[in-house]
Amino acid sequence: MSLAIPVQSATRMRVRYLILLVLFAVTVLNYADRAIISIAGVPIAQEFGITPVQMGYILSAFSWSYVAAQLPGGWLLDRYGTKWIYAGGVFFWSFFTFVQGWAGFLGAGSAVAVFFLMRMLVGIAEAPSFPGNARLVTAWFPAAERGKASAVFNAAQYFAPVLFAPLTAWVTQSFGWRYAFFSMGLIGLAMVLLWVWLIHDPKDHPSVTSGELDEIARGGALVQVGAAPSGATT
Repeated sequence: MSLAIPVQSATRMRVRYLILLVLFAVTVLNYADRAIISIAGVPIAQEFGITPVQMGYILSAFSWSYVAAQLPGGWLLDRYGTKWIYAGGVFFWSFFTFVQGWAGFLGAGSAVAVFFLMRMLVGIAEAPSFPGNARLVTAWFPAAERGKASAVFNAAQYFAPVLFAPLTAWVTQSFGWRYAFFSMGLIGLAMVLLWVWLIHDPKDHPSVTSGELDEIARGGALVQVGAAPSGATT
């Protein structure tokens, strides 16, 4: 009996921390994809004769659309649920990242327009990510653990440059800037499959135990991501 309690506790802890690990990984990818252009921008500008002003517009395109899409992204999460809206965001921002690798084949003038458009589309696709992170933490973590869980996925934005800045620079130097976009796009598309496999509402997760579900529900977790508890609004 004394050995069963620690084993059961470890099982209770496992699923929600796996969810948090996935959130961390996806957020690292999120920031890595939005930052590629700042690393690959120098060889791109040299190849196509892009002026600093034009590059400034390309670099700012992400932020324009990211800000504009925050409220629509949040509405989609509330309306259709976190899992599939977030999965769609990862798919499309990865696809648009991949497409940027083909921009150079269209000629210098077209390359500027394509980069600008693709950066805007990446911003739109990434807009639901942080609201989605918050919704999943609210669903999976009791109130007493929510601050620590939020700190973990927020730390991912600072870990992304540590991991991917040297990697992207190496790929750009060794194989060319196009392959930086191709490789990150493919990593993101693979992440979509991992996301769909691992991310579920707490009540629907195939690996969650009744003990963990009861624990997080008693702690105030919204165990059904797409729905508010009776008598409450979110």
